[in-house]
Amino acid sequence: MATMLMVVALYSICAFNDKYAVSKAGYNGYELTFLMAAGTVPFLGLLLPFADRTFTICPQSFICIVLIALCKYIEFFTGAAILKEMSVFELKAWLGIILFVSYFSDVLIYDLALSWLKIIFIAITAAGLVIIASTGRGRVHYLKIAISLVLYLTAKFGYGFVMVKAEEYISTTMTLFFALVLLAILLVPMAKPWNIAKNSPEGVKGVAIVVGCKLPNALGLMGENAVAATSLANYSFIQPMILLVALIIGLFSKEQKPSPLNIAGSIICTAGILGFQFV
Repeated sequence: MATMLMVVALYSICAFNDKYAVSKAGYNGYELTFLMAAGTVPFLGLLLPFADRTFTICPQSFICIVLIALCKYIEFFTGAAILKEMSVFELKAWLGIILFVSYFSDVLIYDLALSWLKIIFIAITAAGLVIIASTGRGRVHYLKIAISLVLYLTAKFGYGFVMVKAEEYISTTMTLFFALVLLAILLVPMAKPWNIAKNSPEGVKGVAIVVGCKLPNALGLMGENAVAATSLANYSFIQPMILLVALIIGLFSKEQKPSPLNIAGSIICTAGILGFQFV
């Protein structure tokens, strides 16, 4: 639980940074993905001496690296398109869909006994997320982002699933490090990094802000990997917990205060998350 809370705190910072990158800096999917990958690699490199560096030279290790690169590419690229249509907390709300999938995956992977109490608390959490997400239906063009949203959800679950399987051959940190290196290299022709600052209304300042936020992102990724390696269900609860942080921060925002439905949904989510953790 302590690791999950640390990851939530770090990712909450990154979530608002992502919104800044899309709405104010105006980065497209290629540019945002490149900055996230290339910006995180140096920080992960600095953290490698303190992490598990297991790397078995075998086809499985390289397949896991490629799959994680693909998951991150889909997550970053589709996330940029989605955030142009909805807020950070509405996007986190939709991630509640993977709660059920992750829990049943845990049951199968770790041969756990099915707990109806846990399923009930997942349902409570999902109900809260649906309430929150429903507040955006009047202004979000879901048909425009439907495919991106499905791909985003699939990539988020796929990331945790691959990390669980990778542990047999290569550590999660090494998998992520090489996946982001691969992703950054492949994106150079499309992202044109030499033009990113020039084409953005935020200029060099925008690049510095987005890249600087990759330190908490790197720390958060390492913590997230540790959570995913032990439980896909707990991994999937990280995003709803970030949602709750976003809503709490929104209470003190003049621009986008949570609606009564947002607040009610957040209370229901909190009850579901706490119930799942302690039953």
